[in-house]
Amino acid sequence: MRIAVCDDEEIVLRQTRGLLERIAGEYFEDVEIMCFMDNRKMLEEHGKNACDLIVLDIQMGPPDGFEAAERLAEMGGQCKLIFLSSREELVFQSFSYEPVYFVRKGSPERMEEEFRRSFRRIREKLNRDIFLSFVGEDDMIEKVPLTELESIQSSRNYLLYSTVDGRVYRRRSTMEEEERALGKYGFVRIHRAYLVNRSHVMQVKRGFRAVKMRSGALLETGRNYREQVQLL
Repeated sequence: MRIAVCDDEEIVLRQTRGLLERIAGEYFEDVEIMCFMDNRKMLEEHGKNACDLIVLDIQMGPPDGFEAAERLAEMGGQCKLIFLSSREELVFQSFSYEPVYFVRKGSPERMEEEFRRSFRRIREKLNRDIFLSFVGEDDMIEKVPLTELESIQSSRNYLLYSTVDGRVYRRRSTMEEEERALGKYGFVRIHRAYLVNRSHVMQVKRGFRAVKMRSGALLETGRNYREQVQLL
C-alpha cells in the first residue's frame, strides 16, 4: 500500500506520518508512506509510480487539495482519497470528489479514530474481491466472499466458517494457519477457538469478556486475547 501524505504545515505532516506509520500496518500489507509539502511534486511522483491512497490537505497549494483531486481523476487509476482539514464546513464540498473519508485536524485521538474508520472502509472494499472456496457434500465448489464471513471456529481437525446470514462451511485447517492468512484482511483471534471478522463485531462486553456479532451470536473471548479485543 503506497500512501502519500500532503500538507504544507510541517508539524501536521510529521504528526500524520507518525500516526499512519503506527496504524496503517494493522490494515494493509507492505505499507510505504511518502510525504509532500507541494501537491505538484506529489502529482509528479504519482504519475511515475501510482499511489494507492493519498491524504490531501484541502487548503494547501497551489494547487489546493480539491484541484489536486481533479488532476488525479484526470490521470485515471484506482487511487483512493482522504481529505484532511481543520475546516469542517468543507466536508460537503469534498463529496463531489468521492473521498473515502474526511479527517479533521486537531486532537491526535480523534484523528487516529477517523483514520482507522477510513482504513476499515478501504479494506472492506478490497475484501469484496476476495473469496474462499468450500467443497459441498455434492462435490460442488462454492465461492464465498470474504466480507460475508463473520467468524471461524475450531472443531477438532476442522474449522467451521460462519457467514452473517447463518450459513456454515467446514474444511480441514488450523486456527494458526487461518490467523496468518486472514489477519491482513481484518480477522482477529479473540479465543483459542475463535477468529472473528472485525467488520462484523457490533458490541464488546464490559471487561472484554465477549463480543456480539452482526448475526447476534455472542462469542466468549479468551483471557490471553483480551488485549487484541480492546482494539476491535
